[in-house]
Amino acid sequence: HGVTQYTSNLIYQNESGALNEAFSDIMGTSVEFYFQQPGGGTLRADYLMGEDVFRPGGIRSHADPQAYGDPDHYPRRLTGTADNGGVHTNSGIPNHAFYLAAMEIGGYAWKQAGLIWYRTLCDLLGENATFVRAAQATIQAARAEFGSGSLEEQAVTKAWKDVKVI
Repeated sequence: HGVTQYTSNLIYQNESGALNEAFSDIMGTSVEFYFQQPGGGTLRADYLMGEDVFRPGGIRSHADPQAYGDPDHYPRRLTGTADNGGVHTNSGIPNHAFYLAAMEIGGYAWKQAGLIWYRTLCDLLGENATFVRAAQATIQAARAEFGSGSLEEQAVTKAWKDVKVI
């Protein structure tokens, strides 16, 4: 959350709040993959949030948000005022897009996908960002970092389409 607060300063409400949660989760996951070996179990890099602290199994999943009661596609998002407009619940959608892109790209999650989301967070999002703006910005960051038509740009575009944001 510190990285998110001091970069884009996403407002903690509705879609920008869900992006705040998701980008914070994504930064944490990227760091986890940088410092730990991939795999299941304690102190292993995976796509679960809080699994080493909260038992059983953590609080959120990038790979399967629905396993924790969170939506994995935009049409399933929480609407209304609960959870400050769905900041925790709806973070599953951009979290899942990150996971899908990372799986499509392959390799280390922090290296390509993590860099794309980090560049987006630092340089391309405003405090009132929407999911559509985040999708556009991550695609733009992928293109800028890896080239137009690159595997990374294609993977990020496909991921946001798969979660039905674009």
